[in-house]
Amino acid sequence: MNTPTRALALISPMLVPPADDARWGDWLTREELAFSHGYRRAHEHLSARKAAKEAVAQLLGWPLCPATWQAMEVRRRPGSAPTMEFHGVAADHLRTLRVPRPAVSLTHAKGCAAALAWLPVRRVAP
Repeated sequence: MNTPTRALALISPMLVPPADDARWGDWLTREELAFSHGYRRAHEHLSARKAAKEAVAQLLGWPLCPATWQAMEVRRRPGSAPTMEFHGVAADHLRTLRVPRPAVSLTHAKGCAAALAWLPVRRVAP
């Protein structure tokens, strides 16, 4: 597989629906929705998670369809960086590709959101 090593997704404020828009339920899991709605600028947190899924799909050459959106989930535990978890069809596809689980970094400000996804490189001992 000729996989790129990184992918970036950007979401402009003009493309962000309100935090209560039903489309978020198509793109994000219930847990992602609950996490994001716990913040004052929920639409930015929602957008960052959507961007992370777009970046991972781009990185791995996956189509973004309903099954893929719901089979990827951004998780963040207190005091740690966000991680991308894979379930169902996405987990199966990741195993088939035989690549490490992509890492993600999210950012958001003033209605914009971005996410970077990359394949971690295994370090070789000196």
